[in-house]
Amino acid sequence: MEQNEARRRLAEAMAGEICLAENDPGAVMRRWRDHFQISQKDLAEHLDVSPSVISDYESGRRKSPRVDTIRRFVEGLIEMDAANGGRIAMALEKLVAPEIASDAILDSREFGFPVPARLLTESLDCKVLTHSSLLDRDIYGYTALDSVKAIVSLTPQQLLKLYGGTTQRAAILTHVSTGRSPMVAIKASQIGTSVAVKPAVVIIHGVKELDPLAIKIADSIHIPLCVSGIESAEDLIREIRSFNPVM
Repeated sequence: MEQNEARRRLAEAMAGEICLAENDPGAVMRRWRDHFQISQKDLAEHLDVSPSVISDYESGRRKSPRVDTIRRFVEGLIEMDAANGGRIAMALEKLVAPEIASDAILDSREFGFPVPARLLTESLDCKVLTHSSLLDRDIYGYTALDSVKAIVSLTPQQLLKLYGGTTQRAAILTHVSTGRSPMVAIKASQIGTSVAVKPAVVIIHGVKELDPLAIKIADSIHIPLCVSGIESAEDLIREIRSFNPVM
């Protein structure tokens, strides 16, 4: 798909979700802005409006934004990201689909150059449970998901699409209770495919009691399975966003 077409589909998905959020469109606007990691102040400056305008829409003080307002909001986010290389839009384009709600996507990023997976696991205070030696392989990005809202409910085909046809990404899954369901879903995505598409490393967070089956599955399909020791999902997201690998 050409870049312009991919950008158009992303913009349509963003605008459509805001328009359909009848109860709280401002919360959806705020979530998309958070995905793009753009402050209210910077977005307001780009759109030539007062920061209070953005704040009022996102907090619900201004109800039901008009179509033109939503269009400017969405285009502003994509334009600002494009000025910085388009890294975030590029990652989100792979994830946007009717079956994957944006609130399931906590963060997604392309590095643009190879980064040893081990650097990411060390940054996220991970305990490595399987295939530690494979962490020396390079990755080019990651996708962080709320596993309750995404991984557990996705079909194998949807999960396959989620990783964008590459094996060089890390899957970071939050709100994982035992680890069993996400690993079963990842293994199921390998069935019936000519080429195995799977994450280069799986990092799970929030585990209360790790299911031994999750470890067995990771071991059998040769995926490093790691458990992050970071206290909260919010802290985890902050840490991965500040992860700054160098060539």
